[in-house]
Amino acid sequence: MKKIVVLIKEVPDPKGLGVSKSKAQIFEREKRIINPNDRFAIELALKLKDQGEAEVTAISVERKESATTLKELYALGADNVILVETENELDSNQIAHVIAEKIKDADIVLGGSFSVIHEIGEVPQRVAAALGKPFFGDIEDVEIKGDVVKIAGVGEVTSFVATVKPGSNKPRRPSAKMIILSRKKEVKIEKFEGELPSPSKTRIATELP
Repeated sequence: MKKIVVLIKEVPDPKGLGVSKSKAQIFEREKRIINPNDRFAIELALKLKDQGEAEVTAISVERKESATTLKELYALGADNVILVETENELDSNQIAHVIAEKIKDADIVLGGSFSVIHEIGEVPQRVAAALGKPFFGDIEDVEIKGDVVKIAGVGEVTSFVATVKPGSNKPRRPSAKMIILSRKKEVKIEKFEGELPSPSKTRIATELP
């Protein structure tokens, strides 16, 4: 059974953003949500779990309050949900470093193509670099047969990090039963106490050649 980790980010609901009368400030009117593009990644992971081929862990580096938002992942079907709490705001390179330290035993790492708020998608690529795994952008499907993993349009690989193409895997809605079961589960909140790299001065392009 493969260990799949899905990278999750909490974002303000784009439908709930407002602009002040002076147009000098953007503010949130509604609760925060899971980044919509990350839902395609969690759906692909859950499809593999449904086939009995994977254990799915979702991980996010956020504020402690984000646990409320992330609990929905249990209702969708994730086996484990981890929130890594940090004292200070981190850049994408530092976030990737924290995640890589926490998921060293992952076979497959999936993420959304980009954040709908910041419109960048550096973290999955940086996680791949930190773990020393190959990276693939905007994949659509994965097949697991024993120890063999086949990415549609790519071929067979053993372990990798990838972003999932938006719209390629229609996100499911949680059933009433799963919602009830999820109420008994708690998001695992962890601290990162290791040494962080210096803030990055460069940014990885979101489009791969």
